[in-house]
Amino acid sequence: MITIQREKWIDCIDQIMPMCQQVHGISERDIYGMPLDFDADLYQESEEAGVFHCLVMRKNGEPIGFHWVVMYPLPRFKGCKQAVSDAIFVEPSQRIHAKKLIEYSENYIKNNGCKTWALSTLDPEYRGDMWTKKGFKKSETIFIKVMQ
Repeated sequence: MITIQREKWIDCIDQIMPMCQQVHGISERDIYGMPLDFDADLYQESEEAGVFHCLVMRKNGEPIGFHWVVMYPLPRFKGCKQAVSDAIFVEPSQRIHAKKLIEYSENYIKNNGCKTWALSTLDPEYRGDMWTKKGFKKSETIFIKVMQ
């Protein structure tokens, strides 16, 4: 049975850590040149403030995917909130269920009052065609510079 729900980051991070490491290994580790080093206090503070949302997809109780969403007001559009995907990932062997996580996320984001949902994709896992079919439009190209 597949379930998806919001969970407290601190309660599930140990279970989803292998997936977090997979995401980091796709290209972030090479681009940033830094190991994963989560700030548990900041995650908890962000959750309590209603900014950070940890959605976890499970199959028979075992995590198979997650979506970390950050929601914030857009000052240039008064009264509008935007959701941004910090990370969205489904185990490769379970990607047949990815559509469920995306649909759940979209409803969750709408129900939390967001007018837009922004996400970026990592080049090695680019899924532009899929996101376009889901109604997303290519908007920006993201560049990252690691400040030494």
